[in-house]
Amino acid sequence: MNGRSIFVRQATVLCLLLAVALAVVMLTVAHQVQGLEEELGSLQQETAAEQQKIHVLQAEFAFLSEPERLRRLASRYLGLVPVEPGQLTTFAALDQALQTPPLNASSQGRAGVQVARKGEHDRLRGTHLAARDYGIHSNAWEHSR
Repeated sequence: MNGRSIFVRQATVLCLLLAVALAVVMLTVAHQVQGLEEELGSLQQETAAEQQKIHVLQAEFAFLSEPERLRRLASRYLGLVPVEPGQLTTFAALDQALQTPPLNASSQGRAGVQVARKGEHDRLRGTHLAARDYGIHSNAWEHSR
């Protein structure tokens, strides 16, 4: 045999080995792609299920937080009623009420805030101190101490 035929034979064997190696690599990659596609499909199904759960929870939240329903439940179970305009006051009026000595239950202080009993003065003072804790300061109370 001459040198040329040995070279052709070696080249042919090398090409066959290369083709087999490439086929093995291609089958491995195809198998990995198939596994990843299955995983992607599973994740898409889980995403759709989670989105459905979110949709249900949003609808449930909308129902549960309906203002009229909350108002009914608050009055039925907690005894809460809507705030009357006469129950609101300013901190200035509160300070004036605290500076005025407590009066009997039927009278009103200078600021127009009703003061019921001696304990009421302490309760109002606690309310003022709680407001001060939230960063709301009033000079009238600070000077009266």
